[in-house]
Amino acid sequence: MKYPKIALLAVLFTLGLAGMTGCKNEEPDKEQSEQPGEKPDTVLHCMQQIDSIGWYWEKDCPRNLAEAQFSVSTEAMRLHFYGWQLDEDTVFSVQFPESTEQYGQAILTYRMCGWNKGPAEWDMTTMIKIYDRENDEWLEFVRAITPYGGSFGADWEKKFYLDITEFLPLMQGTTDFRIFYCGWDATDERAHAVQLTFSFFEGKNRYGTPIGHQTIYDSTLPNDGSNGYRAWSYGVAGWSIEDATRLGLRNIDIPEGTKQVILRVCITGHGQDAYNGTGRFPNRKKTKATNCAEFDKNHYTILLNGEEVPTKGYIWEINEGADHNYPQAGTYKYNRGGWGPGKPCNVQHWRITTDPSEWATKWKDATIDFNLEEYVSPCTEPNQQYVACYYVMVEAFYFN
Repeated sequence: MKYPKIALLAVLFTLGLAGMTGCKNEEPDKEQSEQPGEKPDTVLHCMQQIDSIGWYWEKDCPRNLAEAQFSVSTEAMRLHFYGWQLDEDTVFSVQFPESTEQYGQAILTYRMCGWNKGPAEWDMTTMIKIYDRENDEWLEFVRAITPYGGSFGADWEKKFYLDITEFLPLMQGTTDFRIFYCGWDATDERAHAVQLTFSFFEGKNRYGTPIGHQTIYDSTLPNDGSNGYRAWSYGVAGWSIEDATRLGLRNIDIPEGTKQVILRVCITGHGQDAYNGTGRFPNRKKTKATNCAEFDKNHYTILLNGEEVPTKGYIWEINEGADHNYPQAGTYKYNRGGWGPGKPCNVQHWRITTDPSEWATKWKDATIDFNLEEYVSPCTEPNQQYVACYYVMVEAFYFN
């Protein structure tokens, strides 16, 4: 279907039905850890969250990368402001095998580093997309935030690891990627840089046989509710984030024969609202907002075929303590809306298991709808300075 153009882990993988247990860098809240109850007669029984962070610290890398059957690295790429428009992103290519059918797992090494004398100063959003040649579209591949790098020298680096198995069908032959960097802090002497290493491992794909994918939500595309930074403004009257062109109801075109759907969700909160402390959450006990949305612990709910999934998705990242972050030059210790300075953004995977025999009745015309808490912003325009906003990317991957 065509959508309207609208102008983020412990080492243990639990296979089950090709699922996985995500790494968590905090103990979940009780309500966060609750799973859907036994409801075999509803679609809700078919959906559950299978991880909440989506990346690994270097000490927790899930595979011995030396055992990879294929590996390729990019050069370290200097990050600087390329422009706000999509066609201003910098594009680079990676040469992969002509076919990835023999591979069952792919691990991305995301190496943060500096340019010349070291990294630049600020925590800035870095978004990398992969090009789908068959469907002529770009899918968000990884999102990360640069560190407060002013205290780091030329030899500083930090590595993180992400399981990117769902993207294997797109990483074949010469594959294009594009980078968006939201910052003006790069100089000839200091700049943030990133290097990517792709490691493929032979075997059976734990998700099953890939049979397609679909972008559900993408805040980076042009939209009249955007704040101008490729995110959707939050709580501004007249530009609701729940509008049909933003987080509204979507049809999910599940191919016939699908046995499970993997939803890849990356939602991060940014901005501190133009008038700190005057925004309101009408449905909270403490209605006064605190630096929404960067420093606000928010959540989203999902409606699958019109039924609300009991488990909430939390937009929050713990950054306090040595287990959760590392010393930097700025306010790296504060918890934030799904991200931390100098780390990848949180990715949450949800699994929908389907019965192919019910495709025509339950899944042929399936719908999905993401909802955020109601918020009333003091801002009057979606692109007002410091407006609360969310970067949103939700992608569905289908497997037989």
